[in-house]
Amino acid sequence: MAPFLAILCLQSMAQSSAVQEKQDAYLKLKTLIELKQYRFHAYTATSMKGRTIQLTSEYFLKLNKDSLLVDLPYYGRAYSADYAGTNMGVQFTSTRFSYNSDTTKKGSWEITIEPKNETKASKIYISVGSGGYCSLRITSNFREAISYYGMITAYDVR
Repeated sequence: MAPFLAILCLQSMAQSSAVQEKQDAYLKLKTLIELKQYRFHAYTATSMKGRTIQLTSEYFLKLNKDSLLVDLPYYGRAYSADYAGTNMGVQFTSTRFSYNSDTTKKGSWEITIEPKNETKASKIYISVGSGGYCSLRITSNFREAISYYGMITAYDVR
């Protein structure tokens, strides 16, 4: 009977440890979103036609309080030519943008970023789950919308 009790106690401690780790990760994610200091790592891109592409290079969106740095690929239809050259991706840096974050009933977040004076992205929508996995959608007046799937992590400002 004693070995059974020992196993039961160990299992209970392991479960409470896993719950605590999950709570700690959630609080860290919440802090990153509230401080507007995080990095979105893109794993896949999905065009409006439903074509999903696995991304093998390092593509991201970095938010550091008052600066936004975006380097994401674009696969989709453009409504006008890119007069800035051959760069077809969504790459820009901005210090002029609005940021709104709302918490949902399920403990996730809906974030809207609106860059000012940027033609490649008029709005960026980010849906973040409690585990840090998220989807990001970019809309533009000159291109079809595109979605990305990835994860939010801490933005190392070094």
